[in-house]
Amino acid sequence: MNTTPSPGDEWPGYYRGYRLQTNPDGDVWWQVYNGTERLYVEPTPDDLVENLLARKRLGGRVRVTEDNAVITRVEDGDDYEDIYVGDLDLSGKLVPEDQTEYSVDIQPEGLTSGDLWPSVYDGAKYSFSENRVWWQHPQTHKRHPVETDLPSSILSTLQRLKPTGGSFRVTPWNDVITLVEDPPNPDQVREQLHELPRVIKNIIVLRRERGVERLPLYIGSLDTVPLEVSEPRSLTDALSPEERAQLDAWSGSLGQTEEIDPDDHRIDDAGDTPPKDDPADW
Repeated sequence: MNTTPSPGDEWPGYYRGYRLQTNPDGDVWWQVYNGTERLYVEPTPDDLVENLLARKRLGGRVRVTEDNAVITRVEDGDDYEDIYVGDLDLSGKLVPEDQTEYSVDIQPEGLTSGDLWPSVYDGAKYSFSENRVWWQHPQTHKRHPVETDLPSSILSTLQRLKPTGGSFRVTPWNDVITLVEDPPNPDQVREQLHELPRVIKNIIVLRRERGVERLPLYIGSLDTVPLEVSEPRSLTDALSPEERAQLDAWSGSLGQTEEIDPDDHRIDDAGDTPPKDDPADW
């Protein structure tokens, strides 16, 4: 993004990020599912609330991108418009109402790659398969390729933990986290699981009851944000010289026979359907 918009301007990027909610009273909270209790952000980001209520007097949902931009959707006739609200250095605590003793750090510190994630699992959602990384549009389901290179240590760790591909999240403070079924160090994870805050343990239980038997792990931190994504390929796009050369080379090999492995043509969790490893309502 070349220019920074002003509060109230149309958001020039895509709608993704850490999910928060607000109301006219100025509260800001995170919620695991509708109907579950709220975890309030403390201290309250008053500037964010003021900017949001100036444009949505009843408050509503916002997203915080991996570049700290706060964005929201406002009604525009029969449609919705994505607008920029402001920037937010998200930090502090997530606190159950009137139960500060069970508060959770929003931004955990002192973690090593492979550690259990001791906070809520949220952030901008991306997917990968082998060396390809993309953001999937929730309405069109089209894959938008990520142009920013992930650090080799991040990508290789994701590939090792999820060899068939899947999804990961990027927090507003640039940490990369993912859900795994088979942690690399079960004994360590089991010990860390017992040490998790009570709130996080209960969130894990709630999600296991909904069929997601995976644990959140910390992978590492990004140096370059935001992750730039491009438009997906169109069937009417012109082929590049490299693509034409590759197509010509491939066509020259036609007629050679070899056994086809059916697994080469299967549809896995990194396909066009929402990845099973990270449901959309997380």
